[in-house]
Amino acid sequence: MAKLTDKQRKKIIAEYVEGGTSQRKLAEKYHVSPYLIRSILNGDKNLAQKISHKKEENTASVLAFMDSKKNDVCGLIDKLLAAMGDEDKLAAATVNQLATAMGIVIDKYTARETPQSSGAKKNNLLEALAACREGVDFSAIPELRPAADADGDMVAGPDVQEQ
Repeated sequence: MAKLTDKQRKKIIAEYVEGGTSQRKLAEKYHVSPYLIRSILNGDKNLAQKISHKKEENTASVLAFMDSKKNDVCGLIDKLLAAMGDEDKLAAATVNQLATAMGIVIDKYTARETPQSSGAKKNNLLEALAACREGVDFSAIPELRPAADADGDMVAGPDVQEQ
């Protein structure tokens, strides 16, 4: 086993704090045992604080990057919402595609809203949905029509009993 200098020990600690490498990889890189790497890391009384500080730096960096891209993301969302509102695309979409898209929008829209009991005042999403529903003709979508009105467009599955 090679003897490590103080400079190498500090470099091992710095690389470990920086992240992206395991104790085993550090042992291989410095030609020492994983036990020695563990001993070096455990010997640094400030290691937990250094790692915590590095995580905070990384979080701040990611949040700053996300904030710098906010306008780009909002522009993309505007384009996607416009595409989702295109009548031809809506008419060509399957119910599964519509449900998936709607579910994603609802999940993201309500992620920050406080859950309310069923008797509580409607939240913004429910108000928006109620406003959108007025004047919309759902009869053009066979899957959303009652079974009796579907004109055979729907096929009864094995566990659906006809009356």
